Amino acid sequence: MRSRKARARAGDIKGAVNRFRWRWVAPAVVSGIAVRACRPVDRAGLIRLGHPPMVADILCPSPARALLWRLKGTRCATLVAEEMDTGMILGAVQFVRCPRPAGTWMFGHWRVAAGRRRQGIGRRLLREGARLLPDAQRLYSFVDWGNDASIAAHERCGFEAGRSLFGSAPLGLLSTIGPATPALRLEPAGRREWPVLCGLYARAMGSLWLRLRPGLRPRAFLGGALSGLRGALVAVVRGASRGARSSGFVLWEGATVTFFADPEACDAALLARVALQVAALGGRRDSTLELRGLPAGLAERPGPFGVRVLMGMPDVPTQWSE
Repeated sequence: MRSRKARARAGDIKGAVNRFRWRWVAPAVVSGIAVRACRPVDRAGLIRLGHPPMVADILCPSPARALLWRLKGTRCATLVAEEMDTGMILGAVQFVRCPRPAGTWMFGHWRVAAGRRRQGIGRRLLREGARLLPDAQRLYSFVDWGNDASIAAHERCGFEAGRSLFGSAPLGLLSTIGPATPALRLEPAGRREWPVLCGLYARAMGSLWLRLRPGLRPRAFLGGALSGLRGALVAVVRGASRGARSSGFVLWEGATVTFFADPEACDAALLARVALQVAALGGRRDSTLELRGLPAGLAERPGPFGVRVLMGMPDVPTQWSE
């Protein structure tokens, strides 16, 4: 006969299978630690682990929030590492499925108790997640620039860092980090520009992102949909002279504005001039401009933007085949 605690743990995993259509595996137990699906009663343990209450609410969603996510098509799952003898939560991670392509999952809120790091708990959480999630072929996450400990932890698990950086900055502050002249032009992009946009997008996002999102090819940008970049307005960034080379493009998607920059052409002056053009088109100075394709040289300098590093594993079954 199994103990009541063991029966409850098996029930948790069975419930997770029913909710998320996971592939069932037996609970993973390593040195007295079990990896299982998160339950609402784990909220206090997640806070003790170091997550703010608002994050704990996301990791342990209420039934109403979980239903809302499902209605929106969001599929997410949270795993915790529990010490079997004490019931303490020693680690946690949340996975979110990308709408396209199938098989790509993002993970975040990956945390292990301070006194239990470098013991394989974080790796076990990710590997068990990859086994439980349906068709988990590719995994990725974002790490704040300068968080060398987290980057090293990802690399020990087999993840690689992308060369192009992701960031964001207040529009008003960004417009002051470089000279305003010579001015740039934002030209509306038509159907003929889709191949150019695809090349700019590939350079801004980097090769690692393209391997995480297979299928982003020039033909996928045709038909006015931009293959997932469902923007109301797209403008190509060019120099003031006629026939000047494109250095990126700006995408307006609802209230979100994103500048996809060619990393070879991106510097403080380019970012300032793009910010000025966006502001001239009605962008609020206190709004945020999302940035893609930032070179490492900009991140190393003091500036008004926050920068993140893409950490990815484009082929999970091969990387974790053993």
